[in-house]
Amino acid sequence: MAKNKKWMVTTSGERSLPEVKKQVEATGFKVEQVFTEIGCLTGSASDEVADRLRAIPGIADVSPEPPPINIGPPDASVTW
Repeated sequence: MAKNKKWMVTTSGERSLPEVKKQVEATGFKVEQVFTEIGCLTGSASDEVADRLRAIPGIADVSPEPPPINIGPPDASVTW
């Protein structure tokens, strides 16, 4: 079984967000958050599912979520 990753799905606005959400969930994408105001979804899926999402009408982009940034404490000599 392929390992799931975190993804950000950006919609194009040509279809309603609930309609796109329903279709991506049917593809196997596990939606974790819905950002209605900006037309994005976050969730997890395998690379294969992410490739299938890119072909769904109404989806503008599917990108892996970047890892969290840890800048360390205020007095650290190295922050990145």
